[in-house]
Amino acid sequence: MAAKIRFAYEQLETAAAGVLDTRGRLGLADVPVHYTTVRLTIRIKTGETDARLQRLADLVGRYCPVDSLIRAAVPDYQVTWERLE
Repeated sequence: MAAKIRFAYEQLETAAAGVLDTRGRLGLADVPVHYTTVRLTIRIKTGETDARLQRLADLVGRYCPVDSLIRAAVPDYQVTWERLE
């Protein structure tokens, strides 16, 4: 998406954390077998304006197939974009 809108950046890092109750997968409890919470942090080093960064984040949220799948499957899903210095 960055290439499509000619968004310049030097570095991109991602980190994810989630909550998964493994008792469901083990058949020990009647709980969801998938993640119930996912926090995705995207850190980017760029000289682009805040408005352009927000546009990129919005487009990724709208068109990224992986983001769409996670959003549909995980009840508590949050994505945070941060600038790297």
